[in-house]
Parts: sequence; structure tokens; C-alpha cells
Amino acid sequence: MPFAISFIGRHNSGKTTLAAQVAATLKARGLKVGAIKSSKEAGPRLEESRKDTGLFWREGIEKVAFWGQKEGFLRFHVPEKDDFSFWYFVKRFFPEEDIVICEGFKSIRSLPKIEVVRKDLSEPPLYQENIPGLIAVVGDNKSPYRALPDNPEKIAEFILSIKPRKENNILLVDGKPVGLTRFVAKALSETIRGFLRSLRGIKNPKVIELRLKLPEDRG
Repeated sequence: MPFAISFIGRHNSGKTTLAAQVAATLKARGLKVGAIKSSKEAGPRLEESRKDTGLFWREGIEKVAFWGQKEGFLRFHVPEKDDFSFWYFVKRFFPEEDIVICEGFKSIRSLPKIEVVRKDLSEPPLYQENIPGLIAVVGDNKSPYRALPDNPEKIAEFILSIKPRKENNILLVDGKPVGLTRFVAKALSETIRGFLRSLRGIKNPKVIELRLKLPEDRG
């Protein structure tokens, strides 16, 4: 777990500006630095780049979070969009969700897609371009794909009908998702659970998150 330290002060004391400068200095020394901004506001105003979180971003901090009274957000630099980076992102940031609804990502071949067509648009539908992963079309009964009505309930039912069983166990090694067979997943979970039984205060864990940084193998 990373070390954390906070700058505090009265409004307009310069705490955010100084904190951003210190963060940039630490990054220049070779450290991986993140930033979290606490706020009394209900939520972020993302369009205002001059807000406090923008100070950290302009100083080159690559992961900046806003923590408001009711809402928050995490801003970070993203890699090139491809199948690997997409599923890494989903598994890293949405491990507890049952379904992640996306918009866009036409080039991700392994991502199932539903096209929404409007006949009054001048451009032809995307299904004519052989988009990879396209499985259904809304608003066009003449396409070669499954036709869906423009009805959220019906579309939700269709999504549930094709949804595979949720992966309960996720393993990331050096940031890369690794597939687990049932045997390996069970062996890992039982081994870790066995060690946890020896720790005080842990009785019946439901979800275990483990992050290990291994020492270098010097042969």
C-alpha cells in the first residue's frame, strides 16, 4: 500500500498549488505519484480544467482523484485502445460490477456490440463496414444482424440472455489479466483462506484482495 500525506489549510492559503508542486518534484525524482483532492462540493465539475484537480494534472501527475460529498472521479492517462488494455481496465476498475455498459470502442474485436441506427441520418449504418463483435442492431430490421426493438426493457433482456457466468476470481500478474481454471482458482482461494484463519480478527471473509510485490530473482 502506498504512503499518503495530506496538505491542509484555509481557503486560498495556497495548499493545493504547493501540494501539486511537491507532487511534481517527487515525480521528477523517479517516484510514482498520485493525488486525491477532497472537496465540500457534491461532485466534480469536469469541464473546469482550472479547478484544483487540474493543477495536479498540469504538473504531470498521471492519476488524480476527486472525492466530493456525493460523487467522485479518477482521472488518468490511458494506453492505446486494444483488446488487452480494454479488458485489463474492466477487470481492474470494475471487479464488483455484474455488467459494464460501454459506448464506442468499435475497434475492440472481443467486445460484443449493439449498433443503434437512425434512418434519418445521412451516413450509412456501421454494420455495412463489418465492425468486429457486432451482434445486434436497434432501429433497422433489414440488417443481417439480430434486430432489437428500441425498448430498454427488451434490450436489457437480450443482454442478460447472452451474458456469460461472472468470473468470481481475478488474477493480475504485472498488470496483465491471467485466466484461471477452476482447479487453480480453488487451490489459490483455499490456500489464502487457510493463511487468513491464523490472523486475528478474520472469521469468515467474503472477498479477498491481495497485492504482492515480489523481490527480484537474482538467480
